[in-house]
Amino acid sequence: MSTSRQSVWLVTGAAGTLGRELVRRIIAGGDDCIALDRSERGLNQLHDGLLAEGLSAPALYPMDLAGAGPDDYRQLAETVRAGFGRLDTLVHAAAAFKALMPLEHQPADEWFTTLQCGLTGPFLLNSALMPLLRASPRASIALINNGVCMDRPARWGAYGICQAGRRQMARTLAAELGPRGPRVLEICPEPFFSPLRSAAWPVETADDLPAAAEVAAAILEQLKTGGHQ
Repeated sequence: MSTSRQSVWLVTGAAGTLGRELVRRIIAGGDDCIALDRSERGLNQLHDGLLAEGLSAPALYPMDLAGAGPDDYRQLAETVRAGFGRLDTLVHAAAAFKALMPLEHQPADEWFTTLQCGLTGPFLLNSALMPLLRASPRASIALINNGVCMDRPARWGAYGICQAGRRQMARTLAAELGPRGPRVLEICPEPFFSPLRSAAWPVETADDLPAAAEVAAAILEQLKTGGHQ
């Protein structure tokens, strides 16, 4: 890790379709970014792609939210503190989803993995990183959510329950932290083409939806202007 420039961000799911676009735009804007993802290969591809564009490399942090325990999150916080001494924005973009199915048919291991990645992981990450975030005068926590699951809950299973839980997590944290912060936002972007989206709507193509780059730009703009609390 390196000495920070303007602001320091941490993005989970950084090797995913949306996550890598968020990281690219953060780096291009002159800030530092810690890219966290379970896929070390995906992180390396992100790293190499940004260098090929002439951009700076993010700090890579391979970590599987579905398998990590409290000690892993504490170690992450210590690594961020040692490498940067601060954290200004935490973006929860990681998600786990396989297929639409009735809740009663969801395998137990899939249930545990999905909730660990989408709900328990963010809780533990928030707790571990809160001292660093509190030390920043402009800190933000953003939970990227899928509003479709709340509007049409059938067949979304554990993934949909995660989205509802993330909404309540954002509301709870915002109420508890208050104006002294960190600021907490739930951001529900418009649908975009991705493997996760294709798992639910396989007939859609990239021509049917906005690109992830457009959605990432809109998310970062919401973070600048306040988003939806």
